[in-house]
Amino acid sequence: MNSILLVDDETLVCAEFARTLEGLGFEVEVAPTVESGLSCNEAAQFDAILVEFSLRSGRRAHPRAGNGLQLVRQLRASDVIALVLMFAAMEGDIYEAASFNAGEDDFIVTTTSIPSLVSRLRAHFRTHQRRSCERPEREKFSK
Repeated sequence: MNSILLVDDETLVCAEFARTLEGLGFEVEVAPTVESGLSCNEAAQFDAILVEFSLRSGRRAHPRAGNGLQLVRQLRASDVIALVLMFAAMEGDIYEAASFNAGEDDFIVTTTSIPSLVSRLRAHFRTHQRRSCERPEREKFSK
């Protein structure tokens, strides 16, 4: 079973999203701030971390400050190898580019359907698993 850390400060939406993911067979832990997301990550290893772009910091940052980017940067700086997916209500190249530049693996708009989101997650897990497995060297073809 794949484990997911869901970092989002929208309590009601996040709780419903977590229940949905759990119903689909994922283990989900929820963190409402950048700081709690970092603490959860230090306490346990997750297969994926889903981060809301406009996440508020416990330090009362502006709600649209993009503190999800700060969290992704901190996770990558601490050598987290888990998949990191950013989700946001905002669409546009500027948000996607900023997210990818911070170190995330995929950008998902919140209007994406649950089946599509789950399919993307599972595809990422398969790719990540293939990359982490050691493959024996291929024998060279000889005639």
